[in-house]
Amino acid sequence: MASTQENDDKKPETTITLKSSDGEVFEVPESAAELSFTIKNMVEDGRAGDVISLEQVDGKTLSWVVTYLKKRAVDTFSEKDKEEFDTEFFSDKDVNSLFDIGNAANYLNIKELLDMSITKIVNLRRM
Repeated sequence: MASTQENDDKKPETTITLKSSDGEVFEVPESAAELSFTIKNMVEDGRAGDVISLEQVDGKTLSWVVTYLKKRAVDTFSEKDKEEFDTEFFSDKDVNSLFDIGNAANYLNIKELLDMSITKIVNLRRM
């Protein structure tokens, strides 16, 4: 589950290992992974084990979620940067991908990502 990597400041950073339903494995900084309340609770309760298996999220969707979490975990992320990232992040997603992201965000309890994916779906449906 957790391993240690060094960041630019040479301080060890704990990583969480996530495994998708189709077997893809992702190493995610703990600070990013814990933006998911589901993952955070699993880690805090000691239920995570060496690898956190996310049986309801496929690899493609989990890669999008991991990208989102890593970016959102950056402390120096201004509101303007967030808006620009969100626009870019969702720009190439079709409605099925947005549903997949929304379902994953719901399962992983990532409220902001869930809200944004729902908003994007509604906006696409209005077109």
